[in-house]
Amino acid sequence: MRLATFVGVGAVVALAACGNSYGNGGSGCTSTTTKVCAVDYAFSPTGLTITAGTIVTWQNGGATTHSVTSDTSEPFNFDIGPGSSNPHTFNTPGTYAYHCRFHGAPGSGMHGTITVNP
Repeated sequence: MRLATFVGVGAVVALAACGNSYGNGGSGCTSTTTKVCAVDYAFSPTGLTITAGTIVTWQNGGATTHSVTSDTSEPFNFDIGPGSSNPHTFNTPGTYAYHCRFHGAPGSGMHGTITVNP
């Protein structure tokens, strides 16, 4: 009886560790065509292509604070704490590179690109 109870409790603990309330393997975030997830020291996807006027939302699906910091003087630079998100509207066509100032640098580590078409 003790072995059966131990095995049963172990199975419940193992299953609980495999997912969360979002149902996506524990990441806490699912990327879309207009949403970038920050999880485990990476942005996903690393590149998005959108049309001018689109709102892109960055969501932190992990347990560590990240930033979304433009590689140039473009007007976006914000932190996203665990479980939070932040939107930004891209009105001007161009390519916008960004990184996490805590875990990356321009073009390396935790970084990504938004390409805005007319």
